[in-house]
Amino acid sequence: MSLRFVVTASTIGTLIEWYDFFAYASISPYIAAKFFPKGDPAAAIILTWLVFATGFVVRPLGAAVFGHLGDRVGRKTTFLATLLLMGTSTFLIGLLPTYDQVGILAPILLAALRILQGVALGGEFGGAVTYVLEHAPQDRRAFYAGFLSATPPLGLGLSSLTLVATAFTLPKADFEAWGWRVPFLVSIVLTLFGFWLRVRLAETPLFEKIKAEGNISRIPIVEAFAKHPLYMLVGIAVAAGHAVMAYTATGYIFPYLTNALKWNPVDANMAVGAASIAQLPFYILNAYMADKVGRRRIYMAGLVMGLAVFYPIYYALAGVRSVALASLLIFVLILTTAFTFSVLGTALAELFPTRVRYTGMSLAFNIGIGLFGGFTPSIVQTLGVVFNNPLAGVLLYTYAVVAVALVVALKWLPETAQRQLA
Repeated sequence: MSLRFVVTASTIGTLIEWYDFFAYASISPYIAAKFFPKGDPAAAIILTWLVFATGFVVRPLGAAVFGHLGDRVGRKTTFLATLLLMGTSTFLIGLLPTYDQVGILAPILLAALRILQGVALGGEFGGAVTYVLEHAPQDRRAFYAGFLSATPPLGLGLSSLTLVATAFTLPKADFEAWGWRVPFLVSIVLTLFGFWLRVRLAETPLFEKIKAEGNISRIPIVEAFAKHPLYMLVGIAVAAGHAVMAYTATGYIFPYLTNALKWNPVDANMAVGAASIAQLPFYILNAYMADKVGRRRIYMAGLVMGLAVFYPIYYALAGVRSVALASLLIFVLILTTAFTFSVLGTALAELFPTRVRYTGMSLAFNIGIGLFGGFTPSIVQTLGVVFNNPLAGVLLYTYAVVAVALVVALKWLPETAQRQLA
């Protein structure tokens, strides 16, 4: 089995997972209209993003469950399960009845499926990164894992552009009635394709080695926290810094454009989708550079960029009506995460030994992402309402978390570029 196939199967599967997850963000204005009462649009948007956050809250649970299985049973079997759980949940969201049809049951069912998505995603990215790193040569680990890191913005871009294509294809009445469901429904085809690829994979050589030696951890979650507490805390902090910046750029941007600036949702998706896809090469470039100059430098460069550009760009967007110009500005927002996320998975996974790599990396990553990043759109939106300023949350929440992550990375994140995987 070639390394190219390993990377392809892992990347496509992870892309499908992120496409499924971000379909919700892309369609958030329609979810607010279809699944919540129509009397208070601002409340509906906040509730929509709180449901979005439920998928993040349970991600540490998914990390613990699937991390345990990945470190005990094997990497391949585990991330086959995460793919099927995610894909099925997303497909079912496309079939849900609306608030007008079943009342309060509609948002309850939506939240339940988001929870299943979050559990699946909690085990997916950590498993995929672990799988690739345990196959890759030492001097190119970040580069190969960089293809996985590029899948979240690509998934966001594809989900947004799928919505745009559907809107242009269908009459407006049909799109409003049922066309918004299409991005969810087509995910089942992508899921089956990803499963077909992944079922052909073999187990990683490092896991096979510790299995043959009888060196498998009995309780990986206990071992990860007991033997590597500093790495767990540092990992959570640096994951949180990326997550808050990323979901300010790719999550809050939708309610900001559609609710605060009164953009048409299709135009908003066009701008965000194009911006997401256009900066993909920078994820690979930064991952490549991380093998040359180190993970810490690339990660911290992204945080510094975010602190420099987030508020000015959001402020500038208030005066923009051109989709092309807005897409250019959003491109710069998301580009900051091409630095942080291009190396985040690699940096976290390299902190832990093979015995607990899946669990340690997944938990640190998903606690940081879930408890900080997942609530970012709703927290920023709520602070905007409280202070009657849609940018108040960007200053009070995003900047504070990113600044803390920068300090933690500077003082306590070790450089692992030359570290041999044990």
